[in-house]
Amino acid sequence: MVINLDKSTYKLDKTKILEGLQCHKKLWFNLYEPVKKEDNATFYSGRLFGSIVRKNYGKGCDLSSIKDIESAVIKTQEAIASKEINIIYEAAFIFKNTLVRTDVLIRNDNSWDLLEAKSASGLKEKNFLDIAIQTHVLKKSGIKLKNIKLIHLNKDFIYTEKGNYDDLTVEKEITNEVYLLESDIEKYIQSLQFLVKPNSKIPDISTGEHCEKPYPCQYQDRCYPLTKKINGPAYTILPYVGKELKEYCIKNDIINLLNVPTKFLLKDRKGFAKNYHKIIQEAHKTNEPWFSDNLKDIFKDYTWPFYFMDFEMAVQTVPIIIGTSPTYQLPFQWSIHKWKSKSDKVKIEDGRSFLDFDSQNIERKFLESLLETVGNTGTIFAHHAGTEIGVLKKLKEKESCKDLSDQIDALINRVVDTQVLIQMNFYSPLLNGSYKLKDIIKVIPTDISYEEEGNISGGLQATLAWLNHTDPNCSEITKKELTNNLLKYCAKDTLALYDLFKYLMDN
Repeated sequence: MVINLDKSTYKLDKTKILEGLQCHKKLWFNLYEPVKKEDNATFYSGRLFGSIVRKNYGKGCDLSSIKDIESAVIKTQEAIASKEINIIYEAAFIFKNTLVRTDVLIRNDNSWDLLEAKSASGLKEKNFLDIAIQTHVLKKSGIKLKNIKLIHLNKDFIYTEKGNYDDLTVEKEITNEVYLLESDIEKYIQSLQFLVKPNSKIPDISTGEHCEKPYPCQYQDRCYPLTKKINGPAYTILPYVGKELKEYCIKNDIINLLNVPTKFLLKDRKGFAKNYHKIIQEAHKTNEPWFSDNLKDIFKDYTWPFYFMDFEMAVQTVPIIIGTSPTYQLPFQWSIHKWKSKSDKVKIEDGRSFLDFDSQNIERKFLESLLETVGNTGTIFAHHAGTEIGVLKKLKEKESCKDLSDQIDALINRVVDTQVLIQMNFYSPLLNGSYKLKDIIKVIPTDISYEEEGNISGGLQATLAWLNHTDPNCSEITKKELTNNLLKYCAKDTLALYDLFKYLMDN
């Protein structure tokens, strides 16, 4: 085996190579001016899935806890040399300046099978290149490979017995597909060498479609601070930029929305005001908010009391609720603020909530408590309500909730989507084309803020909080902190809708 333990020579790994192939500037930032990496639900779920993979494939040499690269490489070399070890988890290999760690290596006579674990329910082409980088480094390190396989989630898996994950994973043979890509890996690595040299300069690369594919780049604000470069909003802030508009702007080197001829602006789209592109452009020209002429009349059609509703869901990956699957969205929290009349003042502490983590009847409890709280009368408002409606429709199909289907239908019929309401009736230049609730609160009078340090500020963070809370190793102190943060976060979303309505009704 070829081993190089000089730390200065392994600045690259498979993730950085893939980043460099997407954009040289993205890799440069990650090498020299990286953003602080924070734990997220996707990576956490991947770690949970990895633990199940190791359990399902049996006892072996597990190097996953060894973070020191030099130690991991040496331990890998020792495990490969040992005739007693037939499975290695998180083996580490270095060739020239490239490091890879493999999920599973299984001895196969005088060769090895390489298995890559992905906590997704299917096969994606981008996985092949990822694995080809690994096979290239392993072969250059003297490892003979026989079979290459992808381990992924079994989308048909249903959790029926506590602790039984035997059928959670599925193997897919991908040896030929990976080998077809392997011949290009050396060329890719060589193309990135100038970036890892000392004092390398930041590449001069313009923004484009590569900023979003295959993954959105986290450094876009550094490359393209639009308001500073063009002294105004970019046409790209428009929701649903049309093909004709985009092609015209590229051809005529137009970035500023204010310079786009109105004939290229889209006029109609379901869920938006007529001439909504023109409305957005005009609001930015005048720097004044726009309100529809019939906004005040719209509120007359709604029935008091008003309920402001928000759900939080978790995609488990490794299910812990009997009867659920890996990709199933589990509703674990709701928040409701009730507004009895226009003269009534609503405060954050007036909210009602439900929060549960691992009760086996969590969905029934979620639904029963929700139905009791919203009663039978009054309009229910939710932002991007398709999410909440989708959850309710799925609960109708659950055996544990079928007897409540009529009540669920009645609740759904009372729901109004506040995002559509805003898109049809209001726009502020401060929104910069976004109708997300987190952006809307920056425009309206409100005390709501998601910026406090340590607090939850989005749905993905809420999912991560659920995942952390349900981790068997989570301490009681941490559980209490996570519970409080989740309750505060979800209540903020529903109180923000109340503040939004107060603002619209007063204008």
